[in-house]
Amino acid sequence: MAHYMDNPAGRLHRLLLDLHGAFPTEQQQKAKQAWLAVVELVGNEGGLAGEAAIISGVVGLPAQIRASVDSLHVEPERKEQLLAGLDRIEQGMVHLMTRQHLYQVFVDFATNGVVPQAAAVNNLSYCSYELHRAMPEVTVSDDDLQRIVEMVNDLMAEVSEAAMPDAVKRVMLNHLTALLQAAHNVRFAGTQPLDDALFALTGSVVRAAARGDVTDTDAGLWAKFKEAVQTMNLFFSTGQSAAQLGQGVAGFLDG
Repeated sequence: MAHYMDNPAGRLHRLLLDLHGAFPTEQQQKAKQAWLAVVELVGNEGGLAGEAAIISGVVGLPAQIRASVDSLHVEPERKEQLLAGLDRIEQGMVHLMTRQHLYQVFVDFATNGVVPQAAAVNNLSYCSYELHRAMPEVTVSDDDLQRIVEMVNDLMAEVSEAAMPDAVKRVMLNHLTALLQAAHNVRFAGTQPLDDALFALTGSVVRAAARGDVTDTDAGLWAKFKEAVQTMNLFFSTGQSAAQLGQGVAGFLDG
């Protein structure tokens, strides 16, 4: 069955399969702390706080799945079927939170840690399909996501070298770091946090321009910001598109 990344069941399904793909044997799983395996798979730009946020987001996926299934207009019996085995995956998440090895996480829902053959994991794919049909979220392709990461990294490098006030530079770098982390987190969080981070970055750039922090020397940099915002907005527009960012942001994009 196809992977649907437009709902929490699909994201958890793919995350578990990717983790198993990275550590397929019992020996590898017992040698790897689950916390670190997840953080390394997702990618972390925020130190210890970033690690905690990633783990919290992953551990929260079963609750998101339950909430999504609960909102489906289907019979209660069907909802129970879609959630079959999720409680066992939640038990495994407890071991993730307590920094146990990956095998300890897997065996709670997968015999001998063989995740692809686990009934609970296979059921996630059926649940994902139903959520995909009923309430799909906006998604970003892997290629577009990689392009976003590359654009943000390029902007961070240019901001670091730009001749702008240190306070402005620090704010820009903080927003870009948050945007980069949101891009990594799409694997489990979806695109809404990415859209939110872009909204925050765009507003910060507009405020900097309004305060006169933009100089002739920085003109090329601001042009790159504008191009990046417009490009990313085409990739994912989840309700805060350029037309909805307000007069100041729209002016920045159109000017």
